[in-house]
Amino acid sequence: MGVFNDGYRGAPPRGWGAHRLIVYGFHLSPRYDDLVIFTDSPDNVARCFASWRAKRPAFPGWRAVCVTTHVRLVHLPTGAVLGVEAVDSDRRRSQCASPCPGSRHAKYMATDAPLTEEEDTELGAVPPMSASASMLLAGLFARMTLTAADGSWATGGWFSCPPEVSARRSFVPETGRVLWGSHDRWSLSWGGFPDAEFVAAALTDPHVGLAGAAAHDDGRAIVVRYGTASLTLAEDFRVSPPISLSTTPD
Repeated sequence: MGVFNDGYRGAPPRGWGAHRLIVYGFHLSPRYDDLVIFTDSPDNVARCFASWRAKRPAFPGWRAVCVTTHVRLVHLPTGAVLGVEAVDSDRRRSQCASPCPGSRHAKYMATDAPLTEEEDTELGAVPPMSASASMLLAGLFARMTLTAADGSWATGGWFSCPPEVSARRSFVPETGRVLWGSHDRWSLSWGGFPDAEFVAAALTDPHVGLAGAAAHDDGRAIVVRYGTASLTLAEDFRVSPPISLSTTPD
């Protein structure tokens, strides 16, 4: 919700600042409740989620466990873990359960800082989502940086199209993004790269997609279904789909 809301039309989670993630080069290594972001700018990426102690929380609920050449954060309300590491790291995955020697975690909001009333209010304003929708939206985020081996589609960090992939637009214009919904019904609207067909392909690909996810293109938008949930991909200025999708009957 934080990453996919941005600009003038973004929903309130745009204020958390996590949408700034897309301006950095990064790759994702996701496991359940344990995500690592590999990037050339680990300090800057970490600050998309964690705040200096003297400032209000950026992304509500995140607290610093360890901040050295790598960053490890924990989300107080859910217990989820986020690691940020340099792409050339020899650790390959942040595993610290306590601060490493020389950690600068005290300069951030650390785990001894309880959830604030403001954070609780902001998190409480996020609409409820079903188990299927939670998996589908997590799958959307986890597939932000993929490129198909045959060059037929890419998500490219939602910022720039890889040179080997042909897209209608190779950058994100300043139209913003909005991800919103409730329970089983969600929609994502944005302008420019990646093409809606590319996003649907990433979610339904037989090798790297969500098992059981399928898409239906009605010409105006693409609806991806997973379990009981649906995500409508409403990209601005769509044209005819350039690639085939794993589809469901009308």
